[in-house]
Amino acid sequence: MQGPVTLEPFDIAANPAPQCDLSNGWQQYGSNCYKLKSETRKSWTAARHDCVQEGADLVSITSADENTYTPTGISLWMGGHDSVTEGGWEWTDGSPFRYIHWNTGQLLSWGKPNIWIKLGYWNDDNCQNKRGYICKRRGEKRCCDCC
Repeated sequence: MQGPVTLEPFDIAANPAPQCDLSNGWQQYGSNCYKLKSETRKSWTAARHDCVQEGADLVSITSADENTYTPTGISLWMGGHDSVTEGGWEWTDGSPFRYIHWNTGQLLSWGKPNIWIKLGYWNDDNCQNKRGYICKRRGEKRCCDCC
């Protein structure tokens, strides 16, 4: 088992209402922007770094509708990880981890801290493996200091 992955914090609210730059490969779905990088194969950490550089994060999937929107037939890194606590899955962008769509047997794969998706089902794997990935920008401001 590898040591914990250090997650770099960043302020998603710094870009509260991003415009989807369609000419630069971004696509709008609902109130979010997505960028598919299926041809660029990177480790989970390098993929996340690339997304953060674009003002985004690896995709969090919070509903069946959003899960259906993701491409099928190719394996892509998502922003799910359990690097803080084994089995305590979180999204890198801070979204609640309530919707799940695990592939059969995947929660028994201890020591594989990151999630990828293929054919709509989620799998966990070693973060050093190289895959394509999906970046996601929130299209609405998250309230961080409300109340």
